[in-house]
Parts: sequence; C-alpha cells; structure tokens
Amino acid sequence: MNYFFRICTIISLVAIVFSSLGATFAGVSYTLSRNPDYSTDDRALIPADTLYIKVSQNILDYREIKRPFFTLRSHITKSKTKYPLYWNSDLIAFTGIALLENYPVGDKITIKMTLRGKKAKNEITRIDQFVVGSAGKWSLKGIISGKGDMGTTLLANARVRVQGVADINTEDTSYHPKDDDKFTLSDGQGKFSMYYEGISGHVVTVTAGKEGFKNAGKKIILGQEKDVSITLISVPAEDHQDYEYRSPGSCKKCHNNFYNEWEESDMAHAAINPVNQLVFFLYTSWYVTGDRSNFMDSSIFDNPNPPFVGDKGKIFEDATGRYKILGDAGHIHDCADCHSPSHASKTQADGVTPQWDMRAGILTKDDRLSVIDKQGVHCDFCHKICQVRDEEEYWTEPGVNYKVHLLRPDLLRGSSPEGKVMFGPFDDVIYQGMQASVVPQFTKSEICSPCHQDARKLYLQPVDENGQQNGDVVERILWSEDTYREWRFSGYSGLEPAYPVANYAGKVLQCQDCHMKDPPSDPSTGKSIADYSEIMDPFFLISKEKSKYATKRDPRTVYPHRFEGTNQNLPPGKRKRYLDWAVDLKITNESEEGGILSFDVNVTNSHTGHSFPSGVTQRNVVLLVEAIQSGTILTQKNGQTIDTPGGNFPNGYYKGEGDYAGRPGKIFMKHNRMLVDNEELAPFFYDILYAQAVEELYDTRIKANQTDITHYEFQTLNNDAITVTARLIYRFLPKGTLEFAAQNGFVIPLEENDYESHKVELSFVP
Repeated sequence: MNYFFRICTIISLVAIVFSSLGATFAGVSYTLSRNPDYSTDDRALIPADTLYIKVSQNILDYREIKRPFFTLRSHITKSKTKYPLYWNSDLIAFTGIALLENYPVGDKITIKMTLRGKKAKNEITRIDQFVVGSAGKWSLKGIISGKGDMGTTLLANARVRVQGVADINTEDTSYHPKDDDKFTLSDGQGKFSMYYEGISGHVVTVTAGKEGFKNAGKKIILGQEKDVSITLISVPAEDHQDYEYRSPGSCKKCHNNFYNEWEESDMAHAAINPVNQLVFFLYTSWYVTGDRSNFMDSSIFDNPNPPFVGDKGKIFEDATGRYKILGDAGHIHDCADCHSPSHASKTQADGVTPQWDMRAGILTKDDRLSVIDKQGVHCDFCHKICQVRDEEEYWTEPGVNYKVHLLRPDLLRGSSPEGKVMFGPFDDVIYQGMQASVVPQFTKSEICSPCHQDARKLYLQPVDENGQQNGDVVERILWSEDTYREWRFSGYSGLEPAYPVANYAGKVLQCQDCHMKDPPSDPSTGKSIADYSEIMDPFFLISKEKSKYATKRDPRTVYPHRFEGTNQNLPPGKRKRYLDWAVDLKITNESEEGGILSFDVNVTNSHTGHSFPSGVTQRNVVLLVEAIQSGTILTQKNGQTIDTPGGNFPNGYYKGEGDYAGRPGKIFMKHNRMLVDNEELAPFFYDILYAQAVEELYDTRIKANQTDITHYEFQTLNNDAITVTARLIYRFLPKGTLEFAAQNGFVIPLEENDYESHKVELSFVP
C-alpha cells in the first residue's frame, strides 16, 4: 500500500511539473531565416546575412505579452545582444531582425526567444543555436550499398544528391524547364563524389535512390563532414494481393493540398460519375445478355464475373467480307480494371484469377466494392505501381492487370518499415513513414497508358453465304481509348523518329506536363490558361502544419493532383478551361458572289498532344455553323452537314433540343458500326460503344497540330449585313445514347452532357 502511495505521488508530481512547463514548451513554433519572407528555416548563415525571426504561439493572447524580445550570445566573444520582437498581425506572429555583420565566421550563436507577460508565470521561452559560416563549394564523397535477401553489395547507378536540389537549370525561368541533372550516379564500386555550394556549419541531407530500392540518406555538417555511406534497402520482391488499400483520407493528414485537388478531380469520380455509370450499365447488359436494351435490369449484376455473351456466334458483313464472331478479348476488359483499379487488382477465391467485376462503381444492393474501391483512381493504388509496361504488344490491353506491376507490402508486417512502400518520382524522399522508392515513370506518359490506351479485339471466322467456315481466323483490332498512341505518334512525344518534336511549345510534353501542371503558354499568340499562384509554395508538397518535416523544393518539380482535362464532374455553368484552351476556331475566306455567301471554318488542334476529341469513342464534338441575314436563317447550298450521331430526335425525351444532325457543320468523332441484326435499336445504333463495335466507319477527329477545314455556301436574301456564327459543342455522350438512356429511365440532363467551348461570330457585308 505504501509502495502504491509512492507511485501515485510521483505521478502527481510529474504531472504538476509538466503542467508548469506547459507555458514554456507547448504550442510554440519559430523560424530562423535568411530570407525576409521566412521561406527557409536556416541553421547556418554568413556575416553578410540578416537574421529574420518569426515566433508563433497559441498559449497566450498576444495582447497579454508585454515584453517580446530575443537575444544572441556569441560563443567566441561571449557578448550578448538584445533585439526587440514586434507583433505582425498579417503573419499572426512576433517578428524581428538582427544583422550578423559583427559575428565572425565559425561563431556558434545561441539564440533565446522570450515572450513575457505581466506575471512571471506568463513567460514563453525558446532556445536554439545556429552557426555563422562561410559560403563555399564543398566536396562530398562516399559509398552507396544495397541490402537485400542476398546480403549487402556495393550499388552502382544510384542517384545521389543533396535533398531538395532540383534537376533544373537555375537560368531557366519557365514553369516547364528543361532537365539539368543535379544528381550524380554511383560507379561500379558504389562510389560517388560531388560538390555542393552551401554554408559551412549548415546541416544538409545527402540522399540516394534507385529503382528497386527504398530511398535513404544521411545528415552531415558542411565543412566538417564529407564522407558519406548510405545503404539502400531493396523493395519487397513479392506483391501481396491481400493488401488492404489505405483510404485517401489517411494521405490528407500530410498532403492536404494534393488530397483537395484529387477529391475534385475526375480520378476521384471515376467509379461514380453518372456518365460513367451509364456506360457501365450499357456495357454490362451487352456483355451479359448481348442486348444493351435491358441495361436497367439489376439482374445483369447478379454475377460480378459473368461468362461473355455479347455478340458471340453472330454473323455480320462489311466491305472486307462475311464473318462469324468466335470470341472477344473484351471479356477481360471489364470496367473496374480502370474505374476501380484497387478492386480489380485483387484476386478471386483461387488466389490467381483477377477480381473481374462488371459492376465497377455501380451502387447495387449486393455491391462488393469497398468504400475505398468506390473512390476511383486513388492515392494508395497509384503509388503502389512500381512499373508500367509500354511495349507495343501491351497497347491493346487496358487496365491494371496487364500493364501494371504492383508491389503491395505484406499485411503481417503491419506498420513496420518492412510493411510499407510508396513509389513516386522523387529519389530524395526519405521520410520513414513513407518508405519511398523512386520510379522515374511517374513523370512520363507511360504511367498513364494502362487506362488511356485500349482496344477491342475480335476473333472472326470467315464464312460463306450459308454460314459455313471459309478461311483462317482473323483478329480484328478496333482502337478505342487511344490517347497514349495518339500522343506517342505526334510531335509531342519525341519517342518516334518519324514524328520529331513539333508543337506549339517547341519541346517534349508528357501527359503530366499539361494535365497535372498547367500547360505552357503559347508563345506565338500569348494565349495561356496558366494559374501558377497556388503552386509557388516551396512546401506545397506537404500540408502547412506538417511543413517542418518537409523538404523545400523548387515548385516546378511538383505535380499538383488536379488531373484536369474535360472536367466531366464539373457542374453546368462552370467553365472547362482545358476545353476552352484545346483548339482554335476561326472563320476564313469569306466572300459573296452571285447571291452565294461562301466561307471556310478552321478548327486547329493547337494545344493538345492527342486527337480532338480524345478518350473513349463516345466523346464527340459538334461544329455548328449558322448564317443569318435580316433576322432569317439562310439556306445552305452545299452539303457540308452534321452526320447522324449529331442527333435527330424531335419526338424524343429532350423534345429535339440538342438535335444537330443535318444542320450545317461537322461532327468530330470515331464513328463505329454495330451488327446489322441489332438495328432494331435504330437510330441509337449509330453511336454505340466501342465494346459493341464490329467496324469503324470513319474517324473525323483532329490529330495533334492539324487543322480541319470545312467549306460552306449559303443563299443570301439581299444586301444587308450577314452574321456568321460557328460554335464547338463538346459532348461526353452522343445524343442517341442520351435519348436511349432517358427513354429507359436513366436521365442525364443535356446541360450536363453538352459544353459549348468556342463561339466565333463574323459580320459580313455583301
């Protein structure tokens, strides 16, 4: 009992002591910087520097603090100098400055910060040290080793750098700079040597990274240490498919900026966006029953991994011959493979077969998708990718189970370092909670190709008029989501000798350079959509409250996670700036002769590294042209009109609104044909999904850097002025799909599907 009493007394005393110290240590942060904007926290300065100090605290009301000050004490002269601190309402902190010109090189300065109130107990103090050093170029050298299951070996070709040093030429002021490698590679014996410009006494971290290993590093003091030995631990060799993905919310704690951007992006809505949901329904009903007209029947989801039905066994004829459909590689192209990849990357009960699930993000009663899987393409999935196969033989295979190599840690190892790994673009991230490993593909278009490069593969048997076998099996490839190939075989990629770099920016542009950053401005026109203000923060990579753990980086090396493009998830009325930016629309060569007005409309794919429009074949753009004189719409004299998929449903759900077929203009799309014996769905069969296509009729989309020119002629009425209008209307789904869905109970408002990106008017006097 006496022993118990003593323990309780000790605990009480400790609590009292800590409570009395609370005013000294809790809720205080400070920055010692050589920059007036406090953008750095320095522990080494030179005599020519001014020390800028910022002290924040949440213990006392700032009005209660009557004597804020700090003192500098020299370890060489033993002198102590006092400086005032002032309240800065903009920064919500106390700030002050001190010149260091009277402190010699090599002096270690003790700084004491004091915020003193009226009463003795109301005093907050902080003590720290920094060094007055000399600027110089310091030699660093060392050895990099790799540790794996076979022991420790010297590691060649590891990328070694001082943490935070960017591969960017300091003379390049553009937001999309050219690489100027600032790392050095270890040699065959694991040795490296390098120079670093800094201040003696400054603590820097030398890091090393190599694919297949976790990044590592070591802190050294410039001018005192120059030999560095770093050991990299190999990443797990085995992918553990039973891994439970972490919620994006767990990433938000440190990467709040990235989370907020991702949450508003199409990536986060990939499984639950209404347009995607409709496509899932249509695809699955055809896959299960061969008839998309029953897509509202929930029984099509009874089996999440059904055997393929589709149009197997049916016969069709086209310009190349008469065929019977033997099979379709589309049975492995399920929706979840791209729209809910964390779900698709798991296996079925046999532990081998991928978790094909036709339901993707469909919210059915018996839906097996977890809350995390419904969050589309999320953080933990992408950052478990260690390699993407981009060879040509993979271009027809979509999604995670063909092109993507995942390395997911063993759940049994829990939160230990062995139980974590995160892949990304940086070779100098060494935070223990991340266990980061560098994968350079994260800055290349190849990382996007698994879900943005796809095709339908049909296996066809030639048959005679009686349906009898008549030749060898033919494989037919119908390219669908073809964006990666479009980019690769353009003047944007620089990967194909036949397509040298040629684009408005004059340099190679990866997908990330436009869809994660804002694309470069157009130097010839000055046109730009750039808004860089939100990513000029050198600590943008990590939340402000966690910035003391962060590495200061050149903002140009950071890729925001907006994934901006068509912005399918934006509500009506919101400008889709990437669609506004993508192309240029002009009316040219206008003239009038003999009562006939003639002119051209030019649509130039000036700012995208792929076709316009790109993505799945359902996406299309309508060019609508109109000429008005004396309040009357003029009659077109030539035959340049919008094709059938532009819509002609005067008695449909939308009562003819948005019907453009037959009117002056053009539709830009990849137009597919389905089986003749499905024409009972007419006129909807004119815009069917690529998954149900047997033939591509035409592809009028505009390739990168190319211009589409259409010519128009109209009969004039008199000599009054004529107003010519050209509009571009981007559509996520063709009008027929909307009508078909609406008549079957799945309604997507027209204003959510149609977006007018461009409108040009020209006034012409005959």
